[in-house]
Amino acid sequence: MTTASPGGLAVATRGLTKRFGARTVVDHLDIAIPAPAGSVCGFVGPNGAGKTTTIRMLLGLIRPTEGTGTVLGQPLTNPAGYLPRVGALVEAPAFYPTLSGRANLLALARLAGIGPTRVDPALERVGLAERSGDAFKRYSLGMKQRLGIAAALLVNPG
Repeated sequence: MTTASPGGLAVATRGLTKRFGARTVVDHLDIAIPAPAGSVCGFVGPNGAGKTTTIRMLLGLIRPTEGTGTVLGQPLTNPAGYLPRVGALVEAPAFYPTLSGRANLLALARLAGIGPTRVDPALERVGLAERSGDAFKRYSLGMKQRLGIAAALLVNPG
């Protein structure tokens, strides 16, 4: 992943907070995630810790109640400035059940304006190349999750 942010940070937040009514689900989060080339990052923690809510704020799917942040040097208030260079998997991946894993990724690539040449390397990277012709509905849970990761890897961080 490349970045234009100061200090080479892929993600930086200061006081990031999200409340739903009286319930605070993310409470003044300060994070600094470096951006070495080719890095893949994830959040680990117990259920209810705010991981999914934080990811949704970083992707511009929900707005923070308080705080600021940047992704790839762009403010959270401008997700269009960084989303074309971000691949993400939020919770369970959703794909067309009767299409093959490869066909699903080709459809996603086409919708995102990504060249089809990125599909096979992504499938190889997650260990699904040999099963890429199988219908998604035939995949095990782990394979479905790996296809979701492959979809996130389609993005060219540029």
